[in-house]
Amino acid sequence: MAYFKVQQFKGMVPAVSSKLLAEQFAVRAKNADFASGQVGLLNTNSVVETLTGPARKSIYLDKNNNWFQWDDANVSVVEGPIPDDTQGRLYWSGEDYPRVGTATSMISGGTYPAVSYRLGVPAPPNAPQRTKTGTADDTQTPNDVSYVYTFVTSLGEEGPPSPATAVTELTDAENVDITMPTGDQPSGDYFFSTGAKKRIYRSNSGSTNTTFQFVGEVNFTATTFTDTLSSHELGEVLPSGTWIGPPDDDSTLYPSGPLQGLTALANGMFAGFSGKRLCISESYLPHAWPIAYRITLDEEIIAIATTGSGLVCLTNDSTYFVVGSDPSAMSASKLDIAQACVNKDSVVDMGSYVLYAGPDGLVAVSGGEARIVTEGLVTPKQWNADFSPTTVKAFKYEETYVAFYSQGGVNQGWIYDPRSEDTTLIDISTSTEIEGGYQDPRDGNLYTISTNKIYKFQGDTSAYLEAEWKSKVFVADRPVSMSWVGVDFTTNTGTGGVVVNVWADGTLIISTKFSERAVGDYTLTTYTPSGIGNVTIPEAICRLPAVTAKEWQVEVSGRRPIDSFCIAQSIDEIKNA
Repeated sequence: MAYFKVQQFKGMVPAVSSKLLAEQFAVRAKNADFASGQVGLLNTNSVVETLTGPARKSIYLDKNNNWFQWDDANVSVVEGPIPDDTQGRLYWSGEDYPRVGTATSMISGGTYPAVSYRLGVPAPPNAPQRTKTGTADDTQTPNDVSYVYTFVTSLGEEGPPSPATAVTELTDAENVDITMPTGDQPSGDYFFSTGAKKRIYRSNSGSTNTTFQFVGEVNFTATTFTDTLSSHELGEVLPSGTWIGPPDDDSTLYPSGPLQGLTALANGMFAGFSGKRLCISESYLPHAWPIAYRITLDEEIIAIATTGSGLVCLTNDSTYFVVGSDPSAMSASKLDIAQACVNKDSVVDMGSYVLYAGPDGLVAVSGGEARIVTEGLVTPKQWNADFSPTTVKAFKYEETYVAFYSQGGVNQGWIYDPRSEDTTLIDISTSTEIEGGYQDPRDGNLYTISTNKIYKFQGDTSAYLEAEWKSKVFVADRPVSMSWVGVDFTTNTGTGGVVVNVWADGTLIISTKFSERAVGDYTLTTYTPSGIGNVTIPEAICRLPAVTAKEWQVEVSGRRPIDSFCIAQSIDEIKNA
């Protein structure tokens, strides 16, 4: 006697022949969760917000549960690096230039962010004017001095200095009146309102390239300042000599465009890229991006993402790993894997590693090492034909990699599930195109953009998608007649019944549905062959047509968790299996 039973379910391994698969793997698995070993159910998505514009591509949920939205794709949002920041600052790239906003300004209108500011602080374009007053002290050797000044935003962000004045001699008995040109006030979206300042610095050694020390500060609108300090009263050394802003919309300076992919690193550093240049900020100073901290790679950067040990830089040719604990000491090394990033939307930070779509499969980068994790799951040909690596929009959800795409007018997706030793793939369905999304790191929830709404992925806990699982081809030693099929499914979760389809030597011989009426009481409806409907039976067991075959295959589907199924030559085998 012969029977085939499956009571441990996994996803798909398309690279392996349907006859050579282990019995727990599927030829087709869709809308199912296999974490428990069952054919578990995925919830349907639920609407949580209606967007204010029809072309939104990026979203972000702040700490106060306010939804931010942009028409630009690939907007990268990072919280400020200062713990317990009273301003509630957020920083982002992906628009016309990198921006910063405060909690108060960003939610001051009906659509968030309502108000934001250009990230970075400009240098005053001209040197200040200076006029000495008073009488020189003949008993003192004069110092050769020069002056510069800086702009300071309302957030306390200080920019690089102006050009220096000409050198003049100064004794402690003399004062200097400093005049800052009115026309030097910067225009644009910089945050120079209440609290903004100008700071004045003075050198003492007679060289305009020497160290400048703090003299004083005035309100941003002021144009004059009088220096009355002696040389030993000067304050801190000018800290912002190299603090330029990140790449922005000035195409003369940045022909590759503004900073993209804003990402937080360890020790308060931010990173981003423009063209081949990887840019790093000063620690805990996201407005300051010194040129000396920039790393030029050999190829155009497609995307960047962090792991626990460093920064992954993905290009159109190679993969780089960047490490360092200080922005002045970051170093990049090229990884030994010939897998370019074929799609920036495929890059997902999984925590301790990064996943992205390469030409031959899904690639994982961790600790300076990279490998194709779908090797053995899908062939390169299947990968490019069936999984749409160049167009997917991918996200993290409960330690899985979830990818959505549209192909041939059909909206669909797939899940890569690495949570067990048997990594597998699962198809998922979606009725509309996914245009963007956001994974909330606070609770792991995934939100997607579709049809001008924000949906919570698997958000409706009272409704379920229809799960499908199609077995391998079971091959008997010789042609046999399987007489019975049975299925066990959970009846206190989900709705409806379970459909069982059976193929013999490639021909569908029966399609039947088991629906629970009461405990220990089922309704049997048979669609193929026709003629049996609404028959009450005590167990979810059905007789098969009299067919002899060597190859057998079973598919189960429904909105109930499925625990096992069995096909056998006798009813006793079904009951005892």
